Amino acid sequence: MACPFAKPNRLFEDLATTRQQSTLPFSKELGGYVVSRYDDIVSVLDQPNIFSSRPTVPEFPPPVKGIFANKVPEKGTLLAHDNPDHDRLRKSVASFFVPRRLRRFEPLLRATAHDLIDQFSSKGEVEIKEAFALPLPLRTIVHVAGLDPERWQWIGQSLALFGGITRVDATVSIEEKVRDVLDLHEYIAQVIEERRNDRRDDLISHIWNERDAGNVEMTDFEHLSMIPGLLLAGHETTTNVLSMGIAHLLHLGLFDEVTKDEISRAAAIEELLRYESAITGMPRKVLEATSISGTTLVPGDQLFVAYNSGSRDDTKFPDPNRIDTKRGRKVQHLGFGRGVHACLGAPLARLLLNVELAVLKERLPNLKLKTPYHEIQYHRVHEGRGVAGVTLEWDSTRATKASSDGSSRSVTRPRVPAQPQDMDLIVEEANLVADDVLQFKLRSQDGNHLPEWAPGAHIDVKAGPFGYRQYSICSDPDDRKCLSFAVLKETSGLGGSKYLHSKVRPGSMLSIRAPRNNFSYEPSRKKTIFIAGGIGITPILPMATDARRSGMSYAIVYLGRSRRNMAFLGRLEKEHGNHLTVWAKDDNDGHRYDLNVLFADEHIDDLRVYCCGPEPLLTGLQDILSDAPPGALRIEHFSNPTASLNATNTAFEVVLARSNRTFQIPESRSLLEVINEAGAGILSTCNKGLCGTCEVSVIDGVPDHRDMVLTAEEKMDGKLIMPCVSRCRGTKLTLDLW
Repeated sequence: MACPFAKPNRLFEDLATTRQQSTLPFSKELGGYVVSRYDDIVSVLDQPNIFSSRPTVPEFPPPVKGIFANKVPEKGTLLAHDNPDHDRLRKSVASFFVPRRLRRFEPLLRATAHDLIDQFSSKGEVEIKEAFALPLPLRTIVHVAGLDPERWQWIGQSLALFGGITRVDATVSIEEKVRDVLDLHEYIAQVIEERRNDRRDDLISHIWNERDAGNVEMTDFEHLSMIPGLLLAGHETTTNVLSMGIAHLLHLGLFDEVTKDEISRAAAIEELLRYESAITGMPRKVLEATSISGTTLVPGDQLFVAYNSGSRDDTKFPDPNRIDTKRGRKVQHLGFGRGVHACLGAPLARLLLNVELAVLKERLPNLKLKTPYHEIQYHRVHEGRGVAGVTLEWDSTRATKASSDGSSRSVTRPRVPAQPQDMDLIVEEANLVADDVLQFKLRSQDGNHLPEWAPGAHIDVKAGPFGYRQYSICSDPDDRKCLSFAVLKETSGLGGSKYLHSKVRPGSMLSIRAPRNNFSYEPSRKKTIFIAGGIGITPILPMATDARRSGMSYAIVYLGRSRRNMAFLGRLEKEHGNHLTVWAKDDNDGHRYDLNVLFADEHIDDLRVYCCGPEPLLTGLQDILSDAPPGALRIEHFSNPTASLNATNTAFEVVLARSNRTFQIPESRSLLEVINEAGAGILSTCNKGLCGTCEVSVIDGVPDHRDMVLTAEEKMDGKLIMPCVSRCRGTKLTLDLW
């Protein structure tokens, strides 16, 4: 009998055997104990603190390690990072891959697919992997990343060298491979530097935007490390899923049925990913003593977590060795993994596969499998799962020309100016307005008017080598000759505020980006309450000025540690008098202000509340006003927050509006689990709020957002929710679902 995992065509028989064993078998071929049962796999993937993913990317071999130092990142993909670095770096790209946002690339995918098929449609047969399944995702991911689409073949060849750089090859020397890898990284680093000031609609620019917005802290070298690994993963997996999947569909006579519309294609894609994904499994390293299925594990032990096995576990998927495109989604397949390391590009892969199946159906009539199904050659059993090639044939006399929506071969990458109206302004004044708080007053070099802005707006200020930082404008909106902002010196910060305090003086030049407003001000006709914590007073100042001038009913509550730390206090007391309540903890025996008292005698339906300050103040206020009408509370964070996934859960009720069904969500279960068990059929991938796949529209209720992909504005708007992690602030949510 052959050794387990020695023959790729027997992979699933061997995996089924391991699932029946009472303990974890050790496989020399796979380099560790094989974790093959669904529940065990999920347990490993949901505990990254115990099972490290670092072994997924091997260290550079000695012959090249010194050559690549400080030029080629050794942890060249997110998979190689454990927390806290993983979540920090993933946050720079997570919002880019939200499914609804990726839809803008669909015309590009269609145009590229038609372009490739044009090259072979008249031939009547083709090896589909080499001619279509490989170049389409590679060309796509190169374009989406922000690199030159004309260089996709060179980029693909250079990417293919990863993992095999010291492998003996008669045609390419080690020196040539090393040079190609170095050239690729130098080229990507050059594009990253170009995008620093020339933003476009691509991934490299998106990471810059996230860095500049203060949503993520990363170095330029870490920025570089994000791109090659995403390029590699972004095309290899999709290439193999399509190559294997189309062979299965044609062999079983299912192709025409599953490609009749987008919904049918989407269901087929999920079933193909369950049946045989492009990832056999991934290695993990044990960090703490633990046990799995009766096997005692100690730190240093290696695991091979067999995703493909979990997706064919018959305790979770009835009749798992049969392709059933009508199979429901009560249990999530593991084709894209799960947890913090779930496939980042899963939404793009789903979109790409859907387009590929649609265009193949449209262009190649009477499509058939020419390679005998049982003669298809699979690559050796390892982390990836793929075939050497699959030849298809069709009726070339009936092959159609490219449709009008796919015939356009010119797809341009639009420029997205990240710095509209970038300006170099003169610092006219720099005044201390509280302990460790400097106010800077800026004017134009030629004395001309500055751009208009409204209360709540902020500017991006370049803090020397520390990049751009966001500061609320605290001057008078009617004064078009100057812009003022205030900076609290943060001793534990990353250097931006300290630079502005120590280096910027009257007469200095500061580069800023023109005002933007994510904290828009719309006063109530009855009463408006402004609440500020510490330096959070800055966006409130121009709002309060407008309220005073308009004669409306308003109140200001200003909270701080001590009066000497509270900026603009004298100005507020002079201008707002009895409208102002000041609460300094040092003057009140260290006690916090009781916000409940503030609203005890107020009719919440009559109020509009604006608040800026530290996170505990904002979350406390959201709890107090959880029953307020939509839009009554508007808040601005000091940073783009991500709620802890360990936050306390409370039970709540969910209503699926289209079917008018109601379900209880207990503390111990996620919203996604409950509604999918009820047949909602929501796609999911990571189950950690990192990928955006499970996004659902909210009709009523206030979401308790715990994801990393919605923007601060989207969270504030409350119209979307990621049900895998997010919950309800209150007792009931109504979702736009059957």
